[in-house]
Amino acid sequence: MTVKAGEFGMTIGEQIQKIRKQKKIPVEQIAAELGVSKTTIYRYEDSSIEKIPVKTFEKLCRILGVSSIELLGNVEETNQKSEFRNAKEAMEYILKTPVLAEYAGYELSEIQDETIAVFAEELLKQLEFAVYKYQSKYKEH
Repeated sequence: MTVKAGEFGMTIGEQIQKIRKQKKIPVEQIAAELGVSKTTIYRYEDSSIEKIPVKTFEKLCRILGVSSIELLGNVEETNQKSEFRNAKEAMEYILKTPVLAEYAGYELSEIQDETIAVFAEELLKQLEFAVYKYQSKYKEH
């Protein structure tokens, strides 16, 4: 699976370069930690490589000290006060996130809003179960 560039204004490459320079992290360090060449990092930054493998993307986020949302350049939207009226709306929004869609293996352009809504309801049911399960474990100790 890969993460595609260019979903939220700046390309992922532009974000990588901007964050790397802000944090003064040398290309050599990132390349060494990812186990790739400096050329590959430069190619990520200039977007000549438009798809970054998900595992590499996740590791890159850790190296840069940012979340995947920050690296995608969607910080302004995530720092705003929540405009969701309920958990279902929030879950639908999450399911429409390109990184999650790519990771989960569904194509956003091919999935209908009704399907996303049903998917969100199912995930919320699973979340309720998981919360109940883990709350029970915490209460036992």
